[in-house]
Formats: sequence, C-alpha cells, structure tokens
Amino acid sequence: MSEPITTEQLAALVAAIDSGAEARGWNEGHLLVRVEACTGPDDIELGFKNIDGHPLETLMGFTAPREWSALGVCAEGWAASTDSGCRPSQAKGRMRMRTTVLVSRDGPVASGLRFAGEDFTPMPGGEGMILDALLRAMRLPTAPPPARFEEWLARLLFMTIAGHHRGDRRVGWAQLRPVLERYDELGSAGGTWEQLRAMAAKGHRVTSDLTAEDAAWMDEGMFARWVLGEIPSYDHLLTEARRSTTPEAFTQVRRQLRAWGLRSRVRRAA
Repeated sequence: MSEPITTEQLAALVAAIDSGAEARGWNEGHLLVRVEACTGPDDIELGFKNIDGHPLETLMGFTAPREWSALGVCAEGWAASTDSGCRPSQAKGRMRMRTTVLVSRDGPVASGLRFAGEDFTPMPGGEGMILDALLRAMRLPTAPPPARFEEWLARLLFMTIAGHHRGDRRVGWAQLRPVLERYDELGSAGGTWEQLRAMAAKGHRVTSDLTAEDAAWMDEGMFARWVLGEIPSYDHLLTEARRSTTPEAFTQVRRQLRAWGLRSRVRRAA
C-alpha cells in the first residue's frame, strides 16, 4: 500500500492536472487519473487513461488497486442555468466546463472547476455521482442518502397518481384509495435504503439502468442518490399530484404524507 497523500498535495495535484488538460486543449475527452506515492508522499507518480463515453461507465464496479494513493477524473461537460428546462448541452447560453476531482485513499477530496476561457477555481469537497463512484472505487463510504426512504415511496405514489390521471378528469378518492393503502402498507413495513439496495443486489428490479452487481458495489448513500436521480423532484411531483386529484383525494394524500413525516403543502412558485 502506498503512502498517504496530504490534502494540500491533493489540491496541488488537481490544479496541475487541470493545467495539463488546459495545455492539451478542449474537446479531448475525459481522463481517469491514478496517483501512486512510490517511496513517500513527496515521490508521486501520476498515470492517465483516456475514458471512452461517460466516466461513470468506466468507474461503475471498479475497485482501485491498493497501491494507488488516490483516484480521480478530469472530465469536460456543459454548464447551464437550472431553469433552462433541458440538458445543459442543449441549453441556450451554455458554457464549456472542465471538472477535476481526486479522492485520496484516506478519504480527503480535492476538486476544481474551469470554464472555457477563464481561470481554474478550486472547489472544496464536491458532490455528484462521479464523486460517489470514485469513493466507492477506493472502498470509501459516500455521503448519507439525500432523502428519507419514505420520500422515495411518496414520489412513486405521486407518479402512480399521474398515471391514473386522464385528461380533465381528476383522480377521485374511490379510485385513489386502494393505491394509497398499498403504499401505506409499504411505508408501514419499515423499509430502509439499505434494505432496498440489498434487494437490488440480489436481482430485484428497482430501477431499469442498475445491475445487481452495481447495486452490490454501491453503498446506501450512492444507491439512494442513483435511484432518486432517475425520477422527478418531490416538489414537482407533489404539485402535479395536487393538479391530478380531486380536493377530497388530495386531502387523503396529504394525510398520508404527514403520517410519513413528509412535507404535505405545495410550495408556491417564487
């Protein structure tokens, strides 16, 4: 096993990797980065590998060799306003960006961002599926789930309601009641993200784009973010549920949400 790398060294390496990518030019693809401390933390060797496709396709299921002191990715992408209503790569006013992140064997993370034509900016910490995948590749835990298990159930309930909505005819209480009872039973069973992940790791279908092997490789936090990332936000779905149900039916939906300890009022648009 290689020697640990300090947080300061990790941050300096991130800046150096970005500088090298800047010299290479844009639109050259993504890089997987390995760091080895050969005889000590001051004797560092960097290795690079071109990544075909999205970095997650390379990282999912990967376990870094024990001799690697750090693992990272230098990836290009697009940045755009969250209000654009489409993918950043398709948004008007989008900006080319490069993100570099390194994860140390001991857990520290260093990252930075550069927009095309601008200076490199160090970014403390980080978040996202690529960071999660790097942490798991180093056999490190990711951040806790971003939401409770019951919120996932609520989002599924909202989407089921939307599936029953037809034209101008709202879903009434008589139609909704058996659906609500089924989800109440699931919520009362005391399920957790870790139990759901374990089921997915055994081959149970939780989301269409996740294999049993990948679910087994993930931890609870990464798994929850992956699953929640595949469905619309709680606020959006709650608003749609109110529009899709009669007042009586939505009153029962709100009662169920309160029983799960979730927010039941629709937020007003700013």
